Amino acid sequence: MLKTHNLVFILLFFITTNPIFGQKLTKNKIDSTYAALKVKPNTREKVDKLISLYKKAVKAKISSEKIIDEAIIISEKIFYIKGLGASYNRKGLAARYNYDYESSITYHKRALNYLNKTTDTLLKIKCLNNLGVSYRKLNLEKEAFTFYFQALDLSEKIKNKKSITIALTGIGNVFIDTKEYEKALYYFKRVYKYDLKNKNIRGQEYSLSNIGEAYLYKKSYDSAYFYINKALELTKEYKHRQREAIRYNLLGLLFQQRGEFYKSTNFYKEAIPLFTKENNIRYLSNTLINVGKNQLHLGEYEKAIENITIGLNSAKTIKSKENISLGYNALVDYYTITKNYKKALDSYKIATAFSDSIVNEASQKSIISTQVEYETAKKDAQIQQLAKDNELSKNKAKTNFNRLIIISSLGLVGIIVLLYLLRLYRKNSDLELENKNSELQNYLLQINELKEKATNKTLIETEKINDNFSEFGLSKREIEVLEYISDGLSNDEISKKMFVSNNTIKTHIKNIYSKLDVKNRIQAIKKIREI
Repeated sequence: MLKTHNLVFILLFFITTNPIFGQKLTKNKIDSTYAALKVKPNTREKVDKLISLYKKAVKAKISSEKIIDEAIIISEKIFYIKGLGASYNRKGLAARYNYDYESSITYHKRALNYLNKTTDTLLKIKCLNNLGVSYRKLNLEKEAFTFYFQALDLSEKIKNKKSITIALTGIGNVFIDTKEYEKALYYFKRVYKYDLKNKNIRGQEYSLSNIGEAYLYKKSYDSAYFYINKALELTKEYKHRQREAIRYNLLGLLFQQRGEFYKSTNFYKEAIPLFTKENNIRYLSNTLINVGKNQLHLGEYEKAIENITIGLNSAKTIKSKENISLGYNALVDYYTITKNYKKALDSYKIATAFSDSIVNEASQKSIISTQVEYETAKKDAQIQQLAKDNELSKNKAKTNFNRLIIISSLGLVGIIVLLYLLRLYRKNSDLELENKNSELQNYLLQINELKEKATNKTLIETEKINDNFSEFGLSKREIEVLEYISDGLSNDEISKKMFVSNNTIKTHIKNIYSKLDVKNRIQAIKKIREI
């Protein structure tokens, strides 16, 4: 479908049209704005402007970590708790845009710890939804559900329609990941009703597309085509080019699953230039791999291996688990068709091993991240208490100052005495603030030391986890089932906790018995306790 010279042409087109390239004027403007802000007095307004500037820089795909780091430093100096929460939330978003989901979770959790001490419920809801997205990207569905439902509960309390639809959509997407498509449809259709009621055209596009995708995975192809095509019509009518490519990608997948490979390829062809222009590597790699799969069915083997390889390499670059698995499975098909059975077997082993290992690794990093955030939260609480004490001190100083001014009017002698007392009071107040600032710096140093210790502990705990279970080859899901078995839970109780069917639990247990070389639960529990 795409020869080498065609790919080069697309790359050149991307370079000449994408905002990243030729962006010197915008970068200079951001740098000059940052320089002007930096010399201004440290205030809450300054922090808010720095966060806003960082948001614009990230959107323009310009490296600007110094901006948000400056906002954090100033927020700590002036005890601006909301500023700290907003700053870490923004850092979490930037990490997610760069496919660094573990760091994204760490930053969002740090942000949530601060935002819980503020009255900004909407910002807290955004942070909760962001955590749901990042956990879903790591295929940690249970954690994603937890934060999405917290966001939904708060959104409904304050009746914020936009936040409600974001949380509902996130929940629906998690059900897609767990292959519970009827539940996904329930939440997507709820969102669609909100969008229709609020006349939200963009929301309607997204909801229609999500509903169509759920029907696609259910193999209800006529319904899937109806909703996806309806979304595409809205997208074209309102010229939302960024979303148009995603609709074409879904239609390509739909006709691929129906066995209409020429038609599928034509839809994928429409998507490729748009994904390239937007630098959407995740969708572009998915599209190229699927084009290669179509070409295998059409007997175009040379073109197929070229597109599959390009798509797979792109997926590896951004560490997209789904696309990497898709790519290696496509290679299995290619090598099987071309009768290179050894490479087909090697590709199958890589696909399977990679799929299991990335889930286990993500789970371990999540556990470690949670521990780090729990420990640093204690130090953050001390910073927040200092901020509260500082505010009380300022209010107290202001009140006493006003009282002294009133008393000074009683007489000249009183004025002289009060001025002298005021001078002493100010010295003491400055000393108190200086002591608190010094104490704050000490706490910050302790936080840095704690993070270093947590990093070392991460390495030790990761090695310990790998040592304990590497010889048995248990997956993350199997380890979780084994833990519930050791707690004495029945199959029904385990299936409810893990949001899966009873048959799935039975399959996991069968695999566990096989890998541990045991025949029943008692033997399995005895064996893991010997580890």
